[in-house]
Amino acid sequence: MGKRLNEKTASDAQQKRVKRYKPMGDRIRNQQNVFEISPGMKGFFVTCNRHKEKKSATETIDLLEEYAARLYPGLEDEIENEGDEIENEGVDDNENEGSQDGAETDDAAAGDIEDEIAREVAGMKSNTKQKLFRYLNTTIDCLVFIKCHRRIDPEQLVEYIFEDLAKTMQRKTRFTGRLIPAKVITTSKIDAIVKGAKDVAKNLLADDAEPSTFSLVVNIRYCDGLKRDDVIPAVAAPLDEKHKVDLKHSKYTIVIEAFKSVCVLGLLTDYTARRRYNLQTLFDEPAAAKDGEKVKPIEPESQNGSASLDGSKPEDASSQAAE
Repeated sequence: MGKRLNEKTASDAQQKRVKRYKPMGDRIRNQQNVFEISPGMKGFFVTCNRHKEKKSATETIDLLEEYAARLYPGLEDEIENEGDEIENEGVDDNENEGSQDGAETDDAAAGDIEDEIAREVAGMKSNTKQKLFRYLNTTIDCLVFIKCHRRIDPEQLVEYIFEDLAKTMQRKTRFTGRLIPAKVITTSKIDAIVKGAKDVAKNLLADDAEPSTFSLVVNIRYCDGLKRDDVIPAVAAPLDEKHKVDLKHSKYTIVIEAFKSVCVLGLLTDYTARRRYNLQTLFDEPAAAKDGEKVKPIEPESQNGSASLDGSKPEDASSQAAE
């Protein structure tokens, strides 16, 4: 009896050790929670309703593509003809050369497997190739990031979108809240953020810049050691020399969104008048005002808190609708 049990146990253990080939789809599903944003990129920082991140990304890309076609006519076809799609940005040609060298090694079997996987990956990329915009995972509820092609100016496109929407008052999205241009992306370190802020505000810091008004919007999420009380004065100091702070009706607003290991920075005009560049409240607030109701925009979850230049915090993220 004991011998049979031992044989059965050994047989089960042998079956468990058998390795089976898994398709590439399993590997992709395992990477769904990988943080994909890195310094040097540019694109669009988006807030959305909780658990609607993918739907928000889809409708936001549709919106961006619609207005990019107007603002940059012919750019998509030009990029396609040149083979300069967004996935190809930053790809090192030496990687392909390395794959060819590996195929010529003595281990022919391993080389065949690598070639097969490479062909499968290449086929998948060709089916999902995007020319101008690409969704990247933030791994944070209510936050979406859309990477854009380097030939697109995020600030210019966002300003163009809100200028048109303010005229037409035509709602084009359902799940998306704030749409903020990521003109510069740095690490979430104070020195890098200050340098990035000078970059986005370089026209305001120029010697021939006309005196104007400015404000800061600083949101910090899941950044250990980064405090808004350190960020606000450090970023505002160079601007204070020529411009005045106006928290309610500033002409220019520098938006600083720090989350995890990166920080997104963008410069916007008429931030308050354009409902903080929120695609929901841009339409909802005027209608609510007629009915005597007060609309309270909601920020997504924040670990360290958020603040404007005066240190005031936005609404708590207790609701499922993100500002």
